[in-house]
Amino acid sequence: MYFCIRDDDTSFFTSPDDLEKTYGDVTKHGPVSLAIIPFCRAGSSKGLPAAYRNRWSIHALEGNRALVDYLRRGISEGRYEAMLHGYHHDERDQRREFLHGSDLARKVREGKQYLEQLLETTIRVFVPPHNAIGKEGLQAITAAGLHLGGVAGMRHGWPWLSPTSLEIWWYLRKRRKNGLDGLPYVLEVAGHRELAGTAITPASVLQGSLKRFDEAMGLDGVFCAATHYWEFDQPVTDADARTVGDHLYKLVQRARADSRVRWQSVGSVLAASPSFGQRP
Repeated sequence: MYFCIRDDDTSFFTSPDDLEKTYGDVTKHGPVSLAIIPFCRAGSSKGLPAAYRNRWSIHALEGNRALVDYLRRGISEGRYEAMLHGYHHDERDQRREFLHGSDLARKVREGKQYLEQLLETTIRVFVPPHNAIGKEGLQAITAAGLHLGGVAGMRHGWPWLSPTSLEIWWYLRKRRKNGLDGLPYVLEVAGHRELAGTAITPASVLQGSLKRFDEAMGLDGVFCAATHYWEFDQPVTDADARTVGDHLYKLVQRARADSRVRWQSVGSVLAASPSFGQRP
């Protein structure tokens, strides 16, 4: 089984100390894939410092030199993977940037090029802000040669007349009917691949995550833990974990305990794992 960790919202406002505190020990065992905002707009995101929220000023990643140096070093050491996380992330009208926004092909192209040059790396994965993407967004990332961290679905971009889309849709419908909510396979749709994440947030339940993990293990599938570094100290209402960080660390322990688990970056999992249509 493939295992990976996806963390969203690294930006100009991110402290290298926060990332190291969160993932310093984790990355001793496997890589963490960071979804990075190239030109962060100081909007309503809870991951922003309170003093900057709703200012709507734009802050390029290069303005935080300490973070850029930290990311370059971590990427070169194989501790981190850089992924593209939108362009500005937040919109003034509160609409989703890659669901309702405009000029998306340019934003993907420029955002990818900017991060690749700044961080001296290759970007393989696009993670949409707020996990929301539509048809034009999918076309933009496919044209740029990127895969999707997340799942678009039939309502927001999959081609309705595609036999592959219909097969996946029917498979997901049967899973939900049987009480299964995880997605243990990489999906291949309309020229790109998609990888669902299991959300690790204050509202998540550890036993639910472990259930998805074990199901993916039984199918020799994939499991992606999706979280935010800025929520790690947040308490949870789950009796089996104290904080968001504790929840993730227990998943990491579960992954490390089984030799069948192949811990890789999100980009490597998308590239290497057999897709839904290629499964046995």
